Amino acid sequence: MLIGIEASRANRLQKTGVEWYAYRLIQAMKQDPMQNQHAWIMYANDPLSMGLERLPKNWHERRLSWPPKYLWTQLRLSLEMLQKPPEVLFVPAHVLPRFAPKRSVVTIHDIGFHIHPELYKPRQVDYHEWSTRDIIRSDAKIITVSEFCKREIVESYNVSADRIFVTHLGVDHETYKPSAQASIDEMRARLQITGPYLLFVGRLETKKNILLLVEAFTRYKQAHGTLDMVQLVLAGLPGEGFEEIVKAVFASGYGECVHITGYISEKDKVALLSGALAYIQPSLYEGFGLPPLEAMACGTPVISSNAASLPEVIGEGNALFFEPTDVEALHAHIKTIVENVEVQQSLRERGLAWVPRFRWDKVARQTLQILTTW
Repeated sequence: MLIGIEASRANRLQKTGVEWYAYRLIQAMKQDPMQNQHAWIMYANDPLSMGLERLPKNWHERRLSWPPKYLWTQLRLSLEMLQKPPEVLFVPAHVLPRFAPKRSVVTIHDIGFHIHPELYKPRQVDYHEWSTRDIIRSDAKIITVSEFCKREIVESYNVSADRIFVTHLGVDHETYKPSAQASIDEMRARLQITGPYLLFVGRLETKKNILLLVEAFTRYKQAHGTLDMVQLVLAGLPGEGFEEIVKAVFASGYGECVHITGYISEKDKVALLSGALAYIQPSLYEGFGLPPLEAMACGTPVISSNAASLPEVIGEGNALFFEPTDVEALHAHIKTIVENVEVQQSLRERGLAWVPRFRWDKVARQTLQILTTW
């Protein structure tokens, strides 16, 4: 069977959630013995890089040049599908090309735009609604990343549950593991993090509920005085509402205790996770939520909202949970983590015991089964 993969997201230099999913999954599928039974084409608009270019003998690169910034999937990839379609097309993002093979598989990572449209720009809502309904109208199989997301898609779009397959995401356990103290110290010195710190990693946007995190951190600092050394690190690219987040940080009176790092390399991310007092996931909505699992793999306690898929992914009792609108509950959890060594150790142990079940080789095997069974 000839299987095509839309690899443009996986090939981006600066990756966030969807891009890392595509990259890790493709790399894991290359290693699975089951892939040897098929031929593969990787479609991208730029030369494959960062290891994607290292292809098994039955894998091939197809570069589809497209100078415009947008519509590569809908126009250029569609043209390829009309002229030289594979037997199966896999799109690990949210958008099918306008002309897709009848045997297509697409991943819908979440439908937060539908459940909480107020958290998105109107044009984002319109685009994602259009692309999702386009998928629903097609014959494509749908992969999603949690049972929570599957239920939401079924209920919101009246689609048969039989079309939807759940594959939890994986953790790269070769990368995400406790860092050596020397690596943590080097990273802290370079980023000028001078005290113990709490951490959030992800796109810095208001829909991630960063404003509530800043408010909870401010309350903690107000309660503990100027001698308290605890800091807050916000690591990630700016997103929608970033300016509002920056204003809140400086209006808090504790701006000197908050580090906004911008995009960080994966090496720095592992060191940041490993050195943190706790990783905090304050999100109003998550289709999966991989960073808390990566924190667990690095031996770091997790504080998380109980929104959407997060309890399913993190597991009952493996984190300190709070309602995503309850700033005082988050403040109380921060206080507990900072002051209670026993709680820290218990959460570390629970996290390290929980996270091994999330593996990319498992995701690859499940995805290969979906792609090759018709």
